[in-house]
Amino acid sequence: MKLTINNYDGNGAVDYSACVVEGQTFRVERKLNAPSVLTVSLLPSAAGLPVPSRNGRVLLADDSGNLFFTGYVANEPAMMLAGEASSGPMYVAEMSAISDEVLLDRMALAQQYASYNQSAQTMMSGLTGGLGATPITAGGANLQATIGQFIADHGMVWSEGAAELAASTRGAYRVQNGVLTAEPIGNSIHKLLESDGSLSLSDLQAAQVKMLANDITVCGETEPSAYVTEYFEGDGVTALFDLTELPFVPTAAEARPVEDSFQGPSFNLMLWQISDNGYLGMSSNGLTCAGGNGLDGSIYLAALGQVELGGSIIFETNGVQFGANTQGTLNSIYNGFISKATCVAGFQISQSSGVTSIAPLIGGVISGSTFTPVSGHIYTLRLRLYCNENQRVQQYYYYEGDSGLMASGGQIVSATVTFVLEVQDTTGGVAGAPTILYTGTVPTSLSTGLYVPLNSDELQCSIGNVTVTRGGPTWVMSTPPNGTPMVRRLGTTAQGADCKVESTGKLRFYPGSIPQAGEVVAVSYRTRHRAVARVASAASIASESAGGLPGTAAWAGTVSKPAARSSQDCANAAQALLALATSRASAWAGTYTGWNYEQSGDVWPGDVLIMESTSAGINANLVVRQVRIDLTCSQPGLAKYTIQFANDWADELSIKTSATIPVDVWLPQQPQAAAPLANLNALSITSVTASQIDISANVTPPTGGGFEVRRRDWAFGPGMDADLVLRSPVPNFIIPRTAVMEQYYIRMYDGSTPPNYSEFSTAVFVNLPL
Repeated sequence: MKLTINNYDGNGAVDYSACVVEGQTFRVERKLNAPSVLTVSLLPSAAGLPVPSRNGRVLLADDSGNLFFTGYVANEPAMMLAGEASSGPMYVAEMSAISDEVLLDRMALAQQYASYNQSAQTMMSGLTGGLGATPITAGGANLQATIGQFIADHGMVWSEGAAELAASTRGAYRVQNGVLTAEPIGNSIHKLLESDGSLSLSDLQAAQVKMLANDITVCGETEPSAYVTEYFEGDGVTALFDLTELPFVPTAAEARPVEDSFQGPSFNLMLWQISDNGYLGMSSNGLTCAGGNGLDGSIYLAALGQVELGGSIIFETNGVQFGANTQGTLNSIYNGFISKATCVAGFQISQSSGVTSIAPLIGGVISGSTFTPVSGHIYTLRLRLYCNENQRVQQYYYYEGDSGLMASGGQIVSATVTFVLEVQDTTGGVAGAPTILYTGTVPTSLSTGLYVPLNSDELQCSIGNVTVTRGGPTWVMSTPPNGTPMVRRLGTTAQGADCKVESTGKLRFYPGSIPQAGEVVAVSYRTRHRAVARVASAASIASESAGGLPGTAAWAGTVSKPAARSSQDCANAAQALLALATSRASAWAGTYTGWNYEQSGDVWPGDVLIMESTSAGINANLVVRQVRIDLTCSQPGLAKYTIQFANDWADELSIKTSATIPVDVWLPQQPQAAAPLANLNALSITSVTASQIDISANVTPPTGGGFEVRRRDWAFGPGMDADLVLRSPVPNFIIPRTAVMEQYYIRMYDGSTPPNYSEFSTAVFVNLPL
């Protein structure tokens, strides 16, 4: 064995093999999706060598050059008194080194906004590229499975982020000799067969360590539930209205996904991808663009990841100043490739006869009104987005099935999206009234978009800062007496807003925007609910009960990674866990000991052992979780491999769970027999009068089904008619009004027995005079 250490003292890599304390072993510990660690006891003074220094470069290989470990000395070695020699006290240096990714873990990993619907490989490249120049290169990186959502947790270091991305897609990463390798579990296999003598049963310990479960309940995060539209009437004085239910709001980590004031010496690569050809830079005015090459989509500043087009989002470019030549787009959302034709919504900047104009660009087409900025003035370009679906991309949950890697989930949630584009003069720090250029609603299955603050054909401009703020799926409209409906802008007064909806359930209008007497205010929001789902395997229950014993074996807990953001995510996670929990092959765990595997390709966590033994009753593919290598400086060299393996049900792999049940969850009383019907997220209230509420469901009901209206939520079903208002077989129907304050809940149902319903209600709350 050969151990070399470069202390960066001018002597290069020095051989420390002779310094290993006699009778002591090298130990290399490799864990799945975690840095590797080398520990060794050295007596450097015996060879006249210095004590290894912190940050020293460490390589450990056998005599044939097969690498066991590469990394860096993590801390100063601990010095232990070994005894006295003629030259004086002798000390043993207890050295510990961590594999190469320790260099990345030392770098600041800024909190990233969420990335959506991209491959684990793309997200990992963004995680690494955001650190700037690094000594690590991507080698055999090949994790192409898609992740629904990834958010870097507060305080997360690179190896933790890489571990989460790899594990979520049932993959493994490692860094050795400066090269990052990321690949699916089982990309490398090792056969251990009793029939050919490659399996030593005396070196094997294995058991199916976890009980079967065939009834799975999964809890998740707090999610939006009922789709509420609540009506109030203004009196010209009242500025504060109490909502009947508490609205769903995003977490603090999600509320401000992007913010950059462009005050650093260079662009923040944890936020942006840049193509500039020297046209983009920083100045006292912030981001500065000095022109372009005339080609659309060649000079740009774009967000590093995708933005989920759900809930309410405000995209702002503030402190915008225009130069002499202006041609391009600002503050825009694109559908993938950056081109005006793929612009979902944004501001097109153009110039004709020396006059600059700003126009909304919707679906690649100029729409709405134009605005002519005043030379020398400073502006905010603000793009508002609203969708009553907060989650547009469902999570993927990966597991090993009979035919290989399987995935549950990943569905795209279709919904309509409303855009409002406005320009606000902020010259001299005085905010003028915003000018609305466009308001419109478009149906779209597009779930994510690429945020591009700047796309320059020939733009001469500067941007002081960029902010993106996310709220819950909340929207406010109002209709003055004998007037037409208008959008009431949500946000802060600095964002040119009329009002805000507070998490405590209050709608607060700002001075100057208070509804006039007789003005009808309609607030659309989603209520809160703890995500949960329960599924069961009828086949497994029947099989387990064959001997007259109870057939149901229940498991309940919470899925933490990938985060279960909705009840549908919980159902998808539960289906994946159910497949694992009913497969006894997934319950295997144990250890196997072998020798000198480095000479036949080596063994790493994430490899798979194909183990077959008729006498031991095992025939399974086993996932390697940890490899401990004990090496001795002998001739020939001996490397003892202690391999720990565990399959997905024995020890969680791609789906992280806990047995904790949230205190605010209502656990389902029965497993889900069928997938719920679609929610009525496109239902519209066409009018509210003193005598009736006109409803258009905007969807065709299932055969034999229709729409059920009740006065109480979570009480849908046959034989529960105390709260029943009506059932309609057609999508357009009328709810008669009977009181000033009324609450109605609507769900779609089908013709099955018993009927199947929508998962969540669409609700109408009215507080209007008769």
